[in-house]
Amino acid sequence: MAEYLTSVADPHERDEEQQWGRILASGNPVAGMILVFTQKFCTAVHEFGPAFKSGLIEDSTLWFYRNRLSMRLKKVLDIIHTNVVAANLPTGQLESLLEEVDGAESTAELDALVEPVHLAGHAVCNALEKW
Repeated sequence: MAEYLTSVADPHERDEEQQWGRILASGNPVAGMILVFTQKFCTAVHEFGPAFKSGLIEDSTLWFYRNRLSMRLKKVLDIIHTNVVAANLPTGQLESLLEEVDGAESTAELDALVEPVHLAGHAVCNALEKW
């Protein structure tokens, strides 16, 4: 099997990419799909954060962003539950995040979730890699 190579210099980002490569190379389609949809959720949150900090997102758009982020996280949880693998993953952590996303009353509250989402993404990947 070929090893995945990356040109990313940052050690954290490089390790993350290589972990994704290992998960995808494992041949486990459930793990692969959970990874893909978890990363779609993480990417959405990581794009929201800088846009918010730049002043590009106002509270009048809260409903849109809250619904989009909620939809992405619900997709991850749906895959987990449909494939009956909740016991193998930090499902409680993801469900708590969903409650926070759904309960956010301001865009600032959504912005405060960037780091918890990042940590949850790592927890999911670490769990997937153990399969």
